[in-house]
This record gives sequence, structure tokens and C-alpha cells, in this order.
Amino acid sequence: MSRGWNGGPPAGTSRNDWWCGNSTLYGFLGFSYPVEDDDCGDYSYNGFKNDFSKQKSMYNASFVRFYLPVCKQTSFWVNAIKAARDANMGLIVMIWWDWGQNDPAMTAAENAFLGVFSDNEVGPIAQYIVHSVEFGDELGEEGNYWLSRMQTFKTKLAAHNIPLTITDDWDRGVYQSNGGLSSFGKQVNDLSDQTHAHIQPFYHPNVVVDAFSFWNYFQQQMNFLAKNLKRPIFVSQTMWAYNKDGHQRGGHDEADNMQNYQQYFATLDKECTTFKNLQIGWFFHTWFGEPGFDIIGQNGQPVCNWKPTFC
Repeated sequence: MSRGWNGGPPAGTSRNDWWCGNSTLYGFLGFSYPVEDDDCGDYSYNGFKNDFSKQKSMYNASFVRFYLPVCKQTSFWVNAIKAARDANMGLIVMIWWDWGQNDPAMTAAENAFLGVFSDNEVGPIAQYIVHSVEFGDELGEEGNYWLSRMQTFKTKLAAHNIPLTITDDWDRGVYQSNGGLSSFGKQVNDLSDQTHAHIQPFYHPNVVVDAFSFWNYFQQQMNFLAKNLKRPIFVSQTMWAYNKDGHQRGGHDEADNMQNYQQYFATLDKECTTFKNLQIGWFFHTWFGEPGFDIIGQNGQPVCNWKPTFC
């Protein structure tokens, strides 16, 4: 992540000098952190700080990636930035409005985050806590509707020197053509400051029967990212389900069990050197809030004894 908070960056330290470079941002980085409750009052500084501290102490995570934030109040992001600062974690923000085209919700989500820069406490430090911002989630199905809107938001965000990207599956046909980027994919890559990509073999049962046979698909996708897209590159979302609680694959559902779940993440650990060689980081999806995917169960304890490998 960054060099470590410890009271903040020395005077005169630029953002580029503060954050670690591509060559060290590989392997396991942290968890997707669902924040899907529409009651903003459910999200406090103490709640965030408790979860972020657990992610660091239990798994040595260095980033937390917010996933589907419904709350559109600046106080939500102020609490998150303070908690990330005090837990010594980098924060990846998602600007999320809804599934589909919803300009009023998009504007509200953007303004809620941009409001942090007017906060006396976190405004001056936000660029040293917020590593990057993801614009929407899985926008490939929306065509070019959002491109101009992303450009407008990027201009506003650039005033605070924070990179902007999207987070999506880059194996969608809308992004690829003949083994490279489509015209649309090139537009998105040009507009993005870095790459946050979903690689989700769980949702490709026609190619990946179970978690004992996914690695070829996963590595092919990483090779495509490394060849075609901007760095740094993060696999921002990858998962396997340990039950059938709403996560059916549309085939080969017999692979939704703890044995496959453990095998999936054990394989990612085993291939740590591949992530290092490709200089690609990855996020475990999810911490808590997506039953069947979560590493933390309903009882507040880990669902298995998985620990990440660092190479």
C-alpha cells in the first residue's frame, strides 16, 4: 500500500512518492467489503475501524475495497477514511449508483464522496488514504452511456490527484476483439488511470467445472490484462461459493461447497509467484455481507482456516 501512516507523510511528500509502485503491488492485497445497507446510520467510524483492524491483524491485508456502497452521505466516506487511516490501510472507493442508468443516483454518489475534500480533518489527507476510485460496477452491459459521465467525474477527481478506473470482467465481448481490445475497450482503457478487473471462474461453469480446474482460465485472463491494459493491475473481484445461498452457477452447482472453496483459495496461494511475476494484485471477495462468499461467517468467525501466502 503506502509507506505506512505513522502520523502521515513527511511535509512536501507527493502522492506519487507516498504510494508504492507496481512492482510491489502483487499477490493478496485485501478483501472486498460489502456496504449495501441503505441505512447510513449502520456505518460508523468504530464499525469500520474494527473490521479494518481485523482484516490487517488476521490476514495482514493492506487495502480494503468498498463494494456496492448504497449510502450517499459524505459522513459515510469521512468515517471510512478516518478508520482506514487509523488501521493503516489503503482504501479503494467505489462510486455506485444502481444497476442500470440512473443519473440522479450517480450524481448523488459522486457528490457524497467529493464532499470529503471539504472536511477539515480528512480533506487534506484523503489522497494519502484513498488509493483509487472505481466508477460503477460491471458497466460493460451499459454500452457507452457512462463514458462521458466518467470523463466529467474524472476531471473533478483529478483536482485531488486520485486515480479513477472501472471494475468489470474484461473477458466480456464488449471489451475484447481478436485477442486484443475492441474499439470500446480501448476507449475505456484510455479513460482509466489503472486496471481493476474481475476474474470470476465461478461464473463460467462451461469452461471451469470446479475449483480444481480453474487455473488455466484464470492465468489466461491475467495474461490478457498484463498485455493490454494499464498498470497497476488488480484482480478486484474473485470468489468461490461454499454453499448454494443465492450463488448458483447455472451448471455444475455440485461445486458449491467448502471443499471447492478451500481449493480455490489454496490454488491462488500456490500460484503466488505467478502474481509476483505478472505484478498483479488480487482481492478476496468477500469479507462479510455476501453469504456463501464471505470469509467471515454469521457467527463472526472465519468459515475456514485459510491464510494468504505472501511471496
